[in-house]
Amino acid sequence: MQQKLIVQVVIGYMYKVLKNNLDTSDFKNEFAAIRHGDYFDFIKLIGKKIDFIVVYNSGLIDNDVNIKKDDIDYVGLIKSGESLIEFYKKCYLKFGEINDSDLPDLYFEKATKFELGLRMSLNNKKLKKERKTLENVINEISTLKRLTDLETKKLHKGRKFLNFIKRPQKLKSDWKTVSSDFDNAYSILIDRGLTIE
Repeated sequence: MQQKLIVQVVIGYMYKVLKNNLDTSDFKNEFAAIRHGDYFDFIKLIGKKIDFIVVYNSGLIDNDVNIKKDDIDYVGLIKSGESLIEFYKKCYLKFGEINDSDLPDLYFEKATKFELGLRMSLNNKKLKKERKTLENVINEISTLKRLTDLETKKLHKGRKFLNFIKRPQKLKSDWKTVSSDFDNAYSILIDRGLTIE
């Protein structure tokens, strides 16, 4: 069995909080930062110390335990580990155990890997990081990876599934249909090497 990433557990939990219409205003900035892959802001907001890390990149060894704006996404994700755990504790203390009646936890966690995988794949190709909508991220990834129109359309259906989790009142069909669409979108991420694992 594949080991879970702390980020998929934490953001997956927050997606479940959103889907169940619980008030996330106390964690709005932190959640927005981590969802968009803005590890610099996330760590600054949480304020947890970064564990010792050694990074080898282009012939250089770096063991800086501070987050830098120009850290590549993978390094930022690793450095945010302790902050993610702290964030999860705070959220869990407020919301407790949540049992969703429509979707198993697996979908919330895969939705996390879907969004972060796309964002990370794009951010690692760009010289300048900027917050973009997931719609624009998908469009840019489609161009960079030369995805077919059908693949792009499926990724956008996966994005819509994520939007329904964030705003469940907008769902006009049923969870079984949109989760099937999401499964198709997620398989494209795997086929195209766009995952965070």
